[in-house]
Amino acid sequence: MTDETSEPQAHVIVELDVVDGWPPVASERVWAHDLGGDRYVVDNPPWFVRDLAVGDVVRAVAPGTDRHPVFVELLERSDHCTIRLVVFRAGPLGGDLARAIEPFRRLGVYAEGAGRYGMLALDVEPDAPLTDLVAVLRAGVDDGSWEYEEGRIFGAWRAATSD
Repeated sequence: MTDETSEPQAHVIVELDVVDGWPPVASERVWAHDLGGDRYVVDNPPWFVRDLAVGDVVRAVAPGTDRHPVFVELLERSDHCTIRLVVFRAGPLGGDLARAIEPFRRLGVYAEGAGRYGMLALDVEPDAPLTDLVAVLRAGVDDGSWEYEEGRIFGAWRAATSD
């Protein structure tokens, strides 16, 4: 999550391309801090939007005074990355998102669940313990708890995941 001192003031709508039923939604709302001038800082890791992370500055324009702003473009990338997990109901955690979040919380990694889809979105800060995080992710894959994908990564993440 960003270092902003106030609560996020806006939802930014990001329209998605649905291919073969995925993602299961045509748009996603992310929390953001309004910087003014149609600029917003993303404040939560997205579940479906690719190439977007906490701390990114985006341009979004509201189609009306009573409507949420809609994403237009990425203006500045943050040093955060976004990792998404699908937690399997048939796995050892029984699809329990709270149990799936716990090992990430212990590492200081913010995780947000989308119970309807059995998913977690992780906000990985640049100073996160990447070696430990990758070990937890791989252990969950190995024991059948989840699968994960890289929504947006940075160079240190690539180095930590290369074998």
